[in-house]
Amino acid sequence: MGHHSAFYMDAGLTVYRDGEVFLSPNHIRLLKQVEKDGSISAAAKSLKMSYQHAWHLLDKINYLSPLPVVIRQKGGKDGGGCLISNYGLKLVRIFEQKEIDLKNFLESNNADFNNCFF
Repeated sequence: MGHHSAFYMDAGLTVYRDGEVFLSPNHIRLLKQVEKDGSISAAAKSLKMSYQHAWHLLDKINYLSPLPVVIRQKGGKDGGGCLISNYGLKLVRIFEQKEIDLKNFLESNNADFNNCFF
């Protein structure tokens, strides 16, 4: 974003529910990976994250969510997998759209941001 002397704003999107983190870029990355890999352990491995940490993040999302996001399936050859509900996939889409809106907001405001400091 320009040369080093330039000032610019940056931000990441975090969604809260009742004051607790509900969704962050980290959560979204994990949800997408679970959807892709079909299990929490595989997704955790792909993201170089411990299974416990991945499970804790997903459990928290489910706990705070008005509808189930992560659905665990019993049985199957590898002891059951995991999928992301349609509601969960919708959350991912909305989050990513809001991230684009945020990026656009920052870019349009960064255009003349330098002038504020001189």
